[in-house]
Amino acid sequence: MAQRFKNPRLHLYDFADYYLVKCPSCDKCASITTNDNKQVHNLFKEKLFVCNHCGGISEGSNNYDLWLTANCKGNLLWAYNLKHLEFIENYVGAKLRENNRHEEFGWDNQGLFSRLPQWIKDKNNREVILKTIQKLKRSVDLGDKK
Repeated sequence: MAQRFKNPRLHLYDFADYYLVKCPSCDKCASITTNDNKQVHNLFKEKLFVCNHCGGISEGSNNYDLWLTANCKGNLLWAYNLKHLEFIENYVGAKLRENNRHEEFGWDNQGLFSRLPQWIKDKNNREVILKTIQKLKRSVDLGDKK
């Protein structure tokens, strides 16, 4: 785990191109990918749902439950995908969290760094959050192993 976390100036929509979701047919981990051919905001791109466990495929729906969710000290810990979860893990695990002024735009409080809930930022919750993250990581099985 890194001792230092420097604000990478990412937003939630930077992680919104790939989602791990619960398959409504078999209740296993499935994925949703977005169409990268269109130059539109990630949240409005066409989506393709695929479940490698039961063979489910569909297009265009947003009505799936996220896979990476867990109760953590009475709060909901969630992430779109493993990359998003890793961002949270790196933030929580760091002893020093740096947020420097952007040379061109100044201070920014719109990014994910400043928008994380206070209970995630609280160092007293570090251990339980990191354990929950490890549990979530182990739960991911997309059924595509050979």
